[in-house]
Amino acid sequence: MSVAPVPHVSPMRAALKKLSGESLVYGLGAVGGRAVQLLLVPILTRALAPQQFGVGELVTAYSQTLLLVMVFGMDGALARFFYHEPDREARIRMASSSLVFRTVMSFAIAALLALAAGPIAERFIGGEVYRKYLLIGAATLPFTLLVLFGNDILRVTFQPWKFILLNVTQTALVGGLSVWFVVGMHKGVAGMLYGRLFGDGACALLALVLARHSIRPRFSRDALRRMLAYGGPAVPAAFAFGTISSMDRFFLQRTRSLEEVGVYAIAVKFFAVVSMGVSAFQLAYGPFAFAQARTPEAPRLFARVFAAYVAAASGGALLVGMFAPDLLRVLVPEAYRGAATPAIALAFAAVALGAYTVASVGIGLALKTPLLVWCAVGAALAALIANATLTPRFGASGAAVATCVGYVTAAVLTYAMAQRVHPLPYRGMRLLGLFALAFGLAIAAHVYAPRGIAGVGVRLAAVAGYAAVCWWSGIWKERGAVAPHGR
Repeated sequence: MSVAPVPHVSPMRAALKKLSGESLVYGLGAVGGRAVQLLLVPILTRALAPQQFGVGELVTAYSQTLLLVMVFGMDGALARFFYHEPDREARIRMASSSLVFRTVMSFAIAALLALAAGPIAERFIGGEVYRKYLLIGAATLPFTLLVLFGNDILRVTFQPWKFILLNVTQTALVGGLSVWFVVGMHKGVAGMLYGRLFGDGACALLALVLARHSIRPRFSRDALRRMLAYGGPAVPAAFAFGTISSMDRFFLQRTRSLEEVGVYAIAVKFFAVVSMGVSAFQLAYGPFAFAQARTPEAPRLFARVFAAYVAAASGGALLVGMFAPDLLRVLVPEAYRGAATPAIALAFAAVALGAYTVASVGIGLALKTPLLVWCAVGAALAALIANATLTPRFGASGAAVATCVGYVTAAVLTYAMAQRVHPLPYRGMRLLGLFALAFGLAIAAHVYAPRGIAGVGVRLAAVAGYAAVCWWSGIWKERGAVAPHGR
């Protein structure tokens, strides 16, 4: 009896399939979580005036900046060193040491923030009257950091379904409690922040339960020292990125008004929409890349992944940016509809942020993480100059362009640095051209496309044109994605 031959699957195809599957699973967690936040937009914008919504978003933006610093590079350090430990017990010590450090740091920083809440509110929000909102934000920080720790452990131990459970539960709780406090209890801005406090508090406990097999009452100075040596240089970079993400709203609040901050906050939701797919890819790509780094196919594999990411993410941002006005007419009251124009630049800012993550892998493989500081500082300076120049004159649209400038600068600088210390056969100029083409088409369609069915046809034609260029370039195949010297 003859036996049918087993079809051969190349290592390259198997690796790409594995990355696609993991990105899809992590994407379910990201989409399931953030979708609830987006569904809250029609509710909260009808319950809160733009000024109130703007205050809540300012506190949230500043909290996110602090969180980036408070992680202290431990997420990247765990991904880099977890499986370099000799056995399971050593990995548990590493994870537990990370937990102890994060917990102590988070409570210390939260206490300092609470003590300085008055002056910070005066300087960064617009008056000491907003101090109470910063106090709620400070109380939330340690719980949010524990949820992030749980995410990191579930990623490095390859438990994506628990990751989905944690993220969906977190956002469902935060979303439901926010609506209850704002609409049911009439707590206004404080209600938005109470929803985050109590939702993250409950999910911090869930995170520890889900990660319980990887933590024990253990502590290793050596493991912590190695993680800090790797992740410590990333702290200034994290601060710089946090500055980029919140600088736009700071300039809007200082040079325009809190009402415009509220409108801009709706545009940021479109950044979140594109970030759903980008985040799914980012979460899967780090551990995947370090696991594949020693294989012979790694250089070509990384080049193909980078090309596929830029092409697909730019196409997604094109769709989101072009149809933002139609979505806003359905989702929000008239007072918030000025968010359509800045939404385009923010959608492409999310693509650039993901490209930075992909490009930074080369620096991580070369163990040259201090270079990321220079890249991030350069990007923050570019965003600062752009915000100071554009935001006072153009308002929300100028702030969005400035944020996009910051993230694009980060991606370009990181790409250049990584190619110096760990060259990979990327087709950088081709990828930059696809990004620019999609961005240009989105702006052109927003400016020139008519309303109604005819406008929808023009926008769909722009998407089809972009897809045709991607197909013609062969970006989905090795010849189009990998530079000739790398094939």
